[in-house]
Amino acid sequence: MNVIRPQGAGAEEMRRDEAARGLGCWVEVDMDALAHNARSIRQYLGDEKIFYGVVKANAYGCGIVECARCLVENGVDRLAVTHVSEGVQLRRSGIDAPILVMAPFTAEEAGDLVRFGLTASVSAVDRALLIAQEARRQGRRGLPVHIKVETGLGRTGVVASDAPLLVAAIVGQDELYLEGAFTHLATAATGDVRHVHRQVARFRETVAAMEAYAGFSIPVKHVANSAAAMAFPQYHFDGVRIGTLLYGQPAGPVAAGLALRDVWRLKARVAHVSTLPPGHGVGYGRAFVTKRETQVAVLPVGYVDGYQLEPVSMPVSLWDLAKVLVKTSAAYFGLGPTARSARIGERRAPVLGKVAMQMTMIDVTGIPDVQPGTVVQLPARRTVVALNVPRVHVSAESTMLQRLGSERREERAAGLE
Repeated sequence: MNVIRPQGAGAEEMRRDEAARGLGCWVEVDMDALAHNARSIRQYLGDEKIFYGVVKANAYGCGIVECARCLVENGVDRLAVTHVSEGVQLRRSGIDAPILVMAPFTAEEAGDLVRFGLTASVSAVDRALLIAQEARRQGRRGLPVHIKVETGLGRTGVVASDAPLLVAAIVGQDELYLEGAFTHLATAATGDVRHVHRQVARFRETVAAMEAYAGFSIPVKHVANSAAAMAFPQYHFDGVRIGTLLYGQPAGPVAAGLALRDVWRLKARVAHVSTLPPGHGVGYGRAFVTKRETQVAVLPVGYVDGYQLEPVSMPVSLWDLAKVLVKTSAAYFGLGPTARSARIGERRAPVLGKVAMQMTMIDVTGIPDVQPGTVVQLPARRTVVALNVPRVHVSAESTMLQRLGSERREERAAGLE
């Protein structure tokens, strides 16, 4: 395929685009940036704290296996996922770092938790007994578990009054080892500092009661996610769970001091170019009508790929409603992750009309050398881009093309034409 050099782009961007040759749309994941971010956070935390690298939700859309490998090679001590299936995927890919499964598990998943040596989080006595029974059946002893403590998020976790019973259910089983206790902060990223302090105080009280009942100190206590790790260093305890920061998303003003790099880019190649006269409709419903002669480029990407999709929760307060309106207004004026424009080199190309299921039209009038094969970059929310959009992991040494839908992987050497 003839790949056209974007205006103003350097040789490095050209090489990265060529790594995705043959693709109409893909996600480029910068593994050098991911490694840089991991090392920067490691330096910020120091060597004493356990660094959990969170790779849930396909590593925030970046590819769980490749990112996990990169993280454990660049300062991450342990991995954290939401579901058992994510941990199993990592184990089957040869990753042997400790993996914490943060969400509750089903009875059917207990076997895999034990078989693949995953660290379960438990919030109820029946789950502790279930995993102990499964460990006994598989002949395993000393399987590490962490108790999830409910302190104010209102999601999962044992409440303080039930915590001693749960501790008794774990320490009474030779198959289990009470390695950790943790909680999840509800407002570390939203600025309600008083609630953060209240949650941590409840966590301390509950853990103290659990340790008194168990008769020993629980070795690994952790409460901080990305936002809390930056804003509340006094709450690092024995370890922190870092997710969004690893992928270059900011989490407060302190994170800016780490000079984190964006890891993720959605790209597409122009599939078709035409020149339309004034008064010509573009796309379904003629939502856009040209006012002048307009050069239109068609991209092979649409809402089925996750492009221009934005998760919007139903507002539960006037404040929520205001935030939804601000997001929608920002998108209309070309701002934010769903901004209605693409980038070609250093130039902006507005999206024209409605985004279709699998195609998008952009205005490339006045942008030189745009033709089929030209690479454009699109703003998008990374976690909603479809899994079947190939991830291309690029670094200075090599590139790897990952097609999750077909489980196809292809490695390519650096220095491609």
